[in-house]
Order: sequence, then C-alpha cells, then structure tokens
Amino acid sequence: MRLNSAIAHAACACVLWLAQGGDVCADVLIGPNGERLPGRVIEDRDGVLIFQSDFLGRLTVQSDRARVERDTPPAEPVKAAVHAGSGGAANAPRWSADIEAKIGQDRGSLKTPEDTLNGALKVSRKSDDGEFTASAKYKYKKTDGQLKDDDWLASASYDRFLAADRFLVGRVLGSSELKSDGYDRTGTVAAAYGWRLWEKPGRYVRIGPAAGYLSLERGGETFDGPAVGLYMRVKYPVWGGITLDGELEQLNASAGNRYGIAEFRLKRPVTERLYVALDWLYTSSHVEIESGVSSEWRWVIGWTFDPHPDNDMRSATTR
Repeated sequence: MRLNSAIAHAACACVLWLAQGGDVCADVLIGPNGERLPGRVIEDRDGVLIFQSDFLGRLTVQSDRARVERDTPPAEPVKAAVHAGSGGAANAPRWSADIEAKIGQDRGSLKTPEDTLNGALKVSRKSDDGEFTASAKYKYKKTDGQLKDDDWLASASYDRFLAADRFLVGRVLGSSELKSDGYDRTGTVAAAYGWRLWEKPGRYVRIGPAAGYLSLERGGETFDGPAVGLYMRVKYPVWGGITLDGELEQLNASAGNRYGIAEFRLKRPVTERLYVALDWLYTSSHVEIESGVSSEWRWVIGWTFDPHPDNDMRSATTR
C-alpha cells in the first residue's frame, strides 16, 4: 500500500473515531502531500522511520518521505526537546550495542583445513551531556595447522558536549597484527577540541584539531612520541535508509613522522534489529620504522541490541 493512499484512508477513519469520543493520538505522521495519520513513533534511526498506526498497524517509511508532529507537550518535555535540538538525547542515558560474528571451516573445493573467526562488538551510551563509544574487532585464521591471522583492534572515545556547536573528545586506540616476524602493535592517546556541524538527532559531523601520543612497534623496533593532528567523527544519512558512520584520527609527530587511521561504515537496516553494512578500515604510516598504507573492505551482517528503541527523536520533530 502506498503511503499517500494509506494515510488518506486512515485519516477518514480517524475523523470518525474521534467523533465517537476517542482519545487524541500523541503523534501524527504527515505524508508528502499533507495527509495525516495518527499513531506513535516506534523508531527513527539511520534514515528509516517505523510508525505504529492506530488503524494500519506498523509502517516502515524513509524519514525523508514523511515527518512527524506531536501535540504540545508539558513544560518539562518542551525543555528536553530544546536540549535535544542542540545535540542531546532528550531522555535518560541510553545504551545500545552492535554485534557481528563469522565462523568458518574448510575453504573451497580444495578442502584445505582452515578455521576462521571474525567478530566485532560496538557499544555506545548517549546522554544530554555527551556520547561514549567503544568498539573491538578480532580476526583469527589458521590454515592447515599454521596460524595466519591473530589480529585485534580496539578503541574507546567520549565526546563531551560543551555547547550547541562545540565538543571535547578523549580517545584511546590499540591494535595488534600478526606478521611473519612477530606482532606489529600500535597505540594512540589523543584529545581534541572542535566544532559540531549540522548536528541533529541521527546526524552530525564533529571535527577539530587534536593532540596526543603515538606509539608504534614494528618488527622489534619502536617509535613513540608526542603528536598533533586532526580528529573527526561523522554520522549522516546518505540515501535510501543508508547511513554513513565513521571516525578518523591523524597524528603528526616530529621530523615528518605521521600515522593515520580511518574506520567508516555504510549501514542499511534490514529489520528493526538486523542490518547489513560495508566496512572500510584504512591505515597509513610514515615513520622511521615503517612506511605504507593498508586498506581493507568487508561486508557485515550484524544485530543491534537496544533496550530503549523509543528514546530516539521522540521529543523532536522528525526530518
């Protein structure tokens, strides 16, 4: 059923229902031609709006094809909505988590004995004051009894909201990658102060200069020292319910030494919890002990655990 036709039929039903003394609905879904459908918002995230209609049941539409209006809320929710407009969550602190895993054995027609494991976990906590994000990835592969991959990458950051257009972030990152001559290890600690651009519920660009410390170990040799650079974090709807989500850190040490890492994801929900994504991990280094780049792409099927799906955008008008 097309959205315009569904809203038009439901609007007529709603008029009859109200004439019989029904309660006024809290939310109203407005179609592209002004049709109005009463109900309530279940979820509005990653460019997809899930709306529970009193007459048509649950509808899933793209956020840019419809908007939501609410009745005038009491004084306190209005204050919360204003705070949300400046980037806050307008609700109690909210935790959510994404988990991914891939386990395999044997490979192709050759049946080479091979055990593989790829897993990732991302946890976030959003509140009016800031946003905490932590992630961990692990890759393991053993082929014909020989260990090929035993790699991990973990990071944690906290974006502190100082004002509607300013933020302060602290970030730590560590990684270990198996090589033929041992493990290559990387560690960074950085802080950045910058600007919150185009920030609305479900979208933002946060960018600013950073300062921190860089430590690299390559083939038994080490490089470490203070560094300055750039930090950026972005979440933005792209098209058709696809959202771009990522983080970038570039640190420059003395004598032209530098290291950069970028993690970006294109994510598309399949259901309220299941999603597919395309991940890109890019690293570059130019230091005394190493110079080169690494670029890795992978498809992901994941699951979102969110104890409070109704919290997002319930107090603000939908895009």
